[in-house]
Amino acid sequence: MLLTLFLLGCILVLAHTAETILGFGSTLIALALGVHLLPLETLVPMLVIFGLLQSIWLVSRWFRYIEWRILILQILPLAIAGMVIGILSRQIADEDILKMVLGAFIIVVSLAELAILFIKRAPGGQLRWYYRIPLLMGGGIFHGLFATGGPPIVYYASRQFQVQENFRATLSMLWLILNVGLIIGFLVGGQLNLDRLEMAAMVFPGLIIGIIVGSLIRVKEFWFKALTYSLLLLSGLFLLIQV
Repeated sequence: MLLTLFLLGCILVLAHTAETILGFGSTLIALALGVHLLPLETLVPMLVIFGLLQSIWLVSRWFRYIEWRILILQILPLAIAGMVIGILSRQIADEDILKMVLGAFIIVVSLAELAILFIKRAPGGQLRWYYRIPLLMGGGIFHGLFATGGPPIVYYASRQFQVQENFRATLSMLWLILNVGLIIGFLVGGQLNLDRLEMAAMVFPGLIIGIIVGSLIRVKEFWFKALTYSLLLLSGLFLLIQV
C-alpha cells in the first residue's frame, strides 16, 4: 500500500503541475494513470477533492482575470444543467458508447485546431453562438458521469478566450463550482468515507508539489494553446482506450 500511495503521489505531482499551468487536466491525467493503482470508486472521489483544492488556489491567484459575464451567462447555466443530467443518468447510461463518442469528437477537433495553429501560427477565432449549447451541456453531462467530462467545455473556452489568464481563471472558477456539486453528491451517496479521506491526506503533498512546480513555469501564448490542444488530444485517446 505504501508503494501504491507513493506512486499515486508522483502522479498527482504531474497532474497538478499541468493544471497549474493550463487551468485544467489534473483529474484527467490522474485518472488515466491512477486507475492502474486504485479502483475507480476509490480514486474518483479523491481526485475531485484534489481538483476542488486546486481550483480554490487558482481562483484565489487569478481572481481578477475571471470573465464573470461569460461564466455566469454563457457557461455556468448549461454546464450545471448538463452535470445534473449526467448525475441522474449514471445508472442508465451506456458508458462505453458515450466515451467513444466523446473521445472521437475530442480527437477530431484537437487535431484540427493543432493543424490550424501550426499552419497559420495563430489560434482559431471565437466559435459561433450555436455551438455553445451542445459543447457546454455535453461537457456538463460527461462531468456528471465521469468527473472528467471537461474536454468539450475546455474546447469552447479555448476558442472563447484568447488570453491564457482569462482562460485559466474562468475555467478554474467553473471547476470549483462544479466540483462542490460533485462532492455534495459523493457525500449524499456515501462515496466519501473516512478511509478515503485518510488516503487522500497521505498523498496530499503531491498536490502541493505540483502547484509549486507549475507556478514556476511560464508558457507563451502560442505554446499555451498548443499544450491545451495536445492535452485535449490525449484526453480523447484516453477515453477511447478505456472503451
